[in-house]
Amino acid sequence: MGNSTLLAVNVGNSETAMGLFDDGELLGQFAIATATSTTADEAEQAIWSFLQMRDVPEPVEAIMCSVVPSLSSTWGAALESLVGKRPLVVGPGLKSGMRLGYKDPGQMGGDRVACAVAARELFGSPVIVADFGTATSFTVVDEKESLLGGAIAPGIRVGMEALSDSAAQLAETDLQAPRQAIGRSTADAIRSGVVFGEAARADGLVEAMWDELGYETALVATGRFAHVACAVSRHDFNQRDDLTLQGLRLIFNANRK
Repeated sequence: MGNSTLLAVNVGNSETAMGLFDDGELLGQFAIATATSTTADEAEQAIWSFLQMRDVPEPVEAIMCSVVPSLSSTWGAALESLVGKRPLVVGPGLKSGMRLGYKDPGQMGGDRVACAVAARELFGSPVIVADFGTATSFTVVDEKESLLGGAIAPGIRVGMEALSDSAAQLAETDLQAPRQAIGRSTADAIRSGVVFGEAARADGLVEAMWDELGYETALVATGRFAHVACAVSRHDFNQRDDLTLQGLRLIFNANRK
């Protein structure tokens, strides 16, 4: 152990997730709130805290993806300080192992690419990945293993906060899967509207994408709110909370020299 340890970091809008792999096995994962004011020293300290809490070995390689441009160099510097070399960064110039159907591949978020790579590896193709995070994104891999594109919408938490901010009488409500569609209190009505609404949107987009493809696909869900939306979805999603980290591992292996 130790000569092949890989640290994967996904810098998201709300959370930054870290995972340590040894010979392909995920030894532990950790998430912290993403803060745009984070310094490289603070990022490195967060990584050390993760390693010590999980009692895992120090990494010798690193890979990252980021949807927060202002933090990309921050976390890159922290990882370089930790492993003694620049980390791989998912983006143009890094092999993903699949063709991108985006008109401008550079606009495709690295987290979506990583999720697609992992979903294809774990569940085969064709496959649709639904990532229920700050944004809810859908990424489509067709039967030829090409990443075609997908859809992006405001996420569950964004919708909940917008409702609370815009309607004075509708206080922010804790997020959980509602037991029924007809809410018998304001809190239950909000949960119903937000969660059933999110699931209905996911179901509708999946079916629209299937119609456009001309065939059905495997379905994979990930992200902070995947369990909430999938609990009331009409479709059977395979849920993996480590999907992005697994994709980073696979992309690292594809680019290992």
